[in-house]
Amino acid sequence: MIVPSSMTHPPESAKLDPPASADSTSQLRIEDLPNLSPEEYSLLSRHFEAFTETTNKLVAAHQYLQQQVCSLLEELERKNEELEKVNQELAHRMDEMDRVRRFTDSVIDSMLSGLIVLDGSGALKRMNRSARRLLGLEVGPLTGGIKSLLAEGMKNPLSGFFESGERSRSGETRLRKREAGTFLVRYTAVPIAENSEAEPRDEGILLMFEDLSQVRLLEEKARRSDRLVGLEELATGVAHEMRNPLATMRGFLQLLPTEFEDPQFREECSTRLIREIDRLARLTDDLRELSRPIQPQQCETDLEDLIQEVVGEQQEILVENGIELAIDLEPLPLLHFDRDRIKQVLLNLVINARQAMPEGGRLDISMQACKEKWEGDSDQKSLVRLSLCDNGQGIENQNLDRIFDPFFTTKGQGTGLGLSLCHRIVEEHDGVIRVESSPGQGTKFDLFFPLPDTSLEQAG
Repeated sequence: MIVPSSMTHPPESAKLDPPASADSTSQLRIEDLPNLSPEEYSLLSRHFEAFTETTNKLVAAHQYLQQQVCSLLEELERKNEELEKVNQELAHRMDEMDRVRRFTDSVIDSMLSGLIVLDGSGALKRMNRSARRLLGLEVGPLTGGIKSLLAEGMKNPLSGFFESGERSRSGETRLRKREAGTFLVRYTAVPIAENSEAEPRDEGILLMFEDLSQVRLLEEKARRSDRLVGLEELATGVAHEMRNPLATMRGFLQLLPTEFEDPQFREECSTRLIREIDRLARLTDDLRELSRPIQPQQCETDLEDLIQEVVGEQQEILVENGIELAIDLEPLPLLHFDRDRIKQVLLNLVINARQAMPEGGRLDISMQACKEKWEGDSDQKSLVRLSLCDNGQGIENQNLDRIFDPFFTTKGQGTGLGLSLCHRIVEEHDGVIRVESSPGQGTKFDLFFPLPDTSLEQAG
């Protein structure tokens, strides 16, 4: 290596310094070069200085690069360690997700209800085990859409589902099996969304259904059982109601041969026999009314006027029994009722209220228009609510569910058919009758009848 001197012009008598070490013997200085002119010496010296400066820079750059490489290697090693941890965590999460997926699949396939997943276009994507079993699709790929599962003539239950923005849709339809036959199902459809708060999107539909065939059979058996029980109760009630007048008639007829000459006996016999025969006739009439379909003879009826008529007929006896009467009737338009039938209901309820207050009390009768959502209806309906509320003896809780049953009565007299007929008459007018009662606190009957919206507007 040639080492430049720090001198601009070397003296003629300059000599080489002895090497500082063994390595210095291999170094060549400018002073060791012979026959150099001062200009050559100066030029060569500048070049050597530039070379030395460049060399030093290269050495410094090399050292800096070495430091950077070491730092990068350390950073790379650290990143590799972090990446390894991330990979381990990711593998753990994937295992966990796989376990959750297998568990979810197991739960879904264990459901007794059928479950079908459809995509946004309505194509079948997945079925659980119960759905495949019910539809006869236990093997083979899924093809087609919901229409391929419907029985012939059935409308698509999911038509316009996304356009309507519904959160769910329920109903009944009939599906067919792959081999043969159809079966009735109750279904519920919900849109597939990220969560319950997300807006429904055309991503797919989750359809759950259950076979109603066995349910319908059980319901029919229950209805037959109820009819038999009802028939037994009816027969028992009829036998009980007929036994007393028949026993009275039998007693008089047995005494008739020996007591016929007694004028007082003949008078009492004729009077009592006629009374008992009338009693049997009333029972027969009530049974006929209860058993045959009621066909209301509807006409325009002023319900307020009808209530006032019933109250007027009962006013005197109510006063005699110490019953205070309060009436609050909202004016309403004429309604289409069978006037005589509705009067029969009102009269029966007023008489029941009077009999429930043997020591006097208060009877409130009110009527107003209202809106209410009935069970099974999605929209509110305009209704007439007619309420009769007394503060009499009330009805025991265990008897509330039976008060509309034929021959059920807590009174010492009567056939127990009055409220049964009231219930039927109200139902035949597309109405509903409800009762609320507490022992010792009184009873309230609410009668609801449909009121057309146009009638409500006219009344307002």
